Amino acid sequence: LLLAAMGEPLGVPLPSLSAGGEEEEEKKESVVVSLSTSANADDGESGGGLYADAEERAFYEQLPDLRAVLPAVLFSEEGDADTSGLEEAMRRLPSCSSRREVDDLASELTMRGLRSARRPLVRALLSPPASAADAPRCYARLAAVLSGAFKHVGSEVGSLVAAEFEQLAERPEQDLPARLRNAAYVGELVRFGLVSPPSVFGMFKACADAFSAAQLGVVVALLEACGRFLHASPASHERMDAMLGALSQLRSVHRALPPDLLAELDAAIAACRPAEEIEARAAPELPPLQRYVLHLLHEQLTAGTAEVVVRQLRKLPWRDEPEVGRWFAAAALSAAEVRFHAIPLLATVCSHLLPFQEAAVLRVVDGAVEALRLVIDRPGIDFDAAKQSRRRGCLVRLVGELYAYRLLDSRAILRILYWLVPKQAGVWGRVVPITHVPAHAEAAGAEPAARPLLRHGEPLLDGPADCGRLRMALSLLDVVGGFFSRGLARRRLDVWLVYLSRYLFCKTVSVDVRFALHDTLAALRPQLVLPDSYEQACAAVARLETVMADDQAQGEALAHELLHEAAGAGATSGEEEGEEGEEGE
Repeated sequence: LLLAAMGEPLGVPLPSLSAGGEEEEEKKESVVVSLSTSANADDGESGGGLYADAEERAFYEQLPDLRAVLPAVLFSEEGDADTSGLEEAMRRLPSCSSRREVDDLASELTMRGLRSARRPLVRALLSPPASAADAPRCYARLAAVLSGAFKHVGSEVGSLVAAEFEQLAERPEQDLPARLRNAAYVGELVRFGLVSPPSVFGMFKACADAFSAAQLGVVVALLEACGRFLHASPASHERMDAMLGALSQLRSVHRALPPDLLAELDAAIAACRPAEEIEARAAPELPPLQRYVLHLLHEQLTAGTAEVVVRQLRKLPWRDEPEVGRWFAAAALSAAEVRFHAIPLLATVCSHLLPFQEAAVLRVVDGAVEALRLVIDRPGIDFDAAKQSRRRGCLVRLVGELYAYRLLDSRAILRILYWLVPKQAGVWGRVVPITHVPAHAEAAGAEPAARPLLRHGEPLLDGPADCGRLRMALSLLDVVGGFFSRGLARRRLDVWLVYLSRYLFCKTVSVDVRFALHDTLAALRPQLVLPDSYEQACAAVARLETVMADDQAQGEALAHELLHEAAGAGATSGEEEGEEGEEGE
């Protein structure tokens, strides 16, 4: 009626508004801006792993286009702002907790003249309240919605928040809560495209370069906020996958960090990858014969069934199936690493198979020695890490039992002892970067060389507080020490013990290692007397090396005297001239 009354004096016919108005209203309500670049943008459930569900996808992708919904005059530079209305609207910003509330606030701010009062809003968007868990993502959505109409709002917020990240990184321990909130906010801005992926990868790298407990918390906050998004996005997938691998490696090296933080990092890394990527893969289907070999060594082998297992292994088609030897070696080594109590039985099986399948048994011996060398001399391995402790102990026990069954000779055992404690070890201010030499160089008489420390605080493969090598040497001597009680093997072991006595002064020996050392040496050499000081130990080593350079036999005899001179008792002539057949085992 009002339109009809206005149209009569103007001489203008009444327009038809019913259908068109509804269509226009529907059009305005449906105007959104999507940040998705995938072809199936309508499918909220299949976002390529970007989002957990359709609701989350709508929050980050379906942004209202304010220029299409509101009058164009609101976006011009002319006109005054409703200052009091803007302040009242911005005071409601911390209480926003849903997509609709954020969108309504964006519309209200625009209608109250935001075009001429943008800087106060940018400052307000820089500090989401710590009390509201949803505040970072709601603030980021508001910045993204407004950046569609006022381009510089989103860019300013993104650059200022990234700059704040760098400022807080200069004092990592002092403002840790603020850093965590800032990292979570950066992650939300990344998901809305207001912070570029290269910028956030630079933040990851800065934290990784100075890896500590404080940096670890920041990394976890970034991963929880945008890690899955960056990993699922095609443009950043490869780089994010590499970053996750690098963080996993750092996590394995820095074991001294708090366990709760390491657990949070593991959970954050796992959450970044889609479920189909981290889903446990089904074990590959093994040939029936290989499964049978595994069954015999992993399940059937006991003290009462050892002979039966040997008979069953001898019946295998070793000639017709060349892979049987490889399967047997792999099964024996894997069984030794998980069945410590069955290691003597595995050595028994190998000893009984040697006359019939020598090549397969030699595979086991070579594999055990090589695996032991790797855990001894692999750079970056933390010898006191609990994860590797059982494997090291099992390999040392296996090598010792193989020697007990005459599958290794005394020279191989001494070589392993010198891998663990080289001649050059135990000198203050010097380090042996690698404790073995290639086989061809070793045959020519080459030995591991020591060098000075490159810098103060240099990470060492065998540092003063690391007793891993000493524990392994003691475990090996507990198994094979009884066979080195006479003859040439005894004298050569005495030479190594002189070097060990100097090595002990360079270690901070814990109580358990001290008791283990006492028990091992008491059983091995009951009358052995260790030097009283580091100077005495160095003098004994220097004297031994001088004599060994002229006559090896006299040097070996001198080693026995150096170990027993304080006790005033030497070995009998029968011990010195005992059986020397062990050298040709």
